[in-house]
Amino acid sequence: MIEDDGGWATPKDTWTVQEWYNVTLAQEFNSSNDQTVYEFPQPLWSGSAVETPETPAEEFLMDNEKRPCRVAKSFWTKGGEKRPEVMPMEKYNVAELGDNLDWRNKDGKNYLSWSVNQHVPRYCGSCWAMGSTSAIADRFNILNGLHTITPVSLDAQMVINNQWGGSCNGGNPNEVYENAHDFGLVHGSCEQYVAYNLQHGARGINDCMDCSPPPPMANETG
Repeated sequence: MIEDDGGWATPKDTWTVQEWYNVTLAQEFNSSNDQTVYEFPQPLWSGSAVETPETPAEEFLMDNEKRPCRVAKSFWTKGGEKRPEVMPMEKYNVAELGDNLDWRNKDGKNYLSWSVNQHVPRYCGSCWAMGSTSAIADRFNILNGLHTITPVSLDAQMVINNQWGGSCNGGNPNEVYENAHDFGLVHGSCEQYVAYNLQHGARGINDCMDCSPPPPMANETG
């Protein structure tokens, strides 16, 4: 969690005994709040042109098959699940495991990637991309024992840019895993999350904008 001033903070436990935060009138009507009503469903690159869905937002939000987050049931599109030779449940004796395991606090360490908000800076139905990339990142953190400088983060905006399963209008998380297997994902620092569909075909710079030194000279590109 990051506070308003950019400082790190440990979130208060509001889940053991559920607590609801009540927004004050001062916060609700703060002049700094974004009052923009953003278009939804968002325009989307179809492969040859940008197309705007004709379904009204109210109807689109209620459509169980095309709901703006993820499909009702995930499905594989490239030949099914890619299974390792030995599955974890086959490798370990479940009877020898503890009664519970919380990767947020395993031997005093939190192996999970940080929480993300798909609707900042605007409404975007990308939970299918956010959830899948976060789940994969968590497994990297568990695998490497948190021996990286910072916890592993994978870029959801890159997945949206390439339409690897869907767009800000919803998607299929299984396709993220398929493309991660076939092509790989990029680090979370590669693309700023903008919560918006790419309005043209994806190019290399839409995968990663990280630069390698030295920087270009003034009035030059590189």
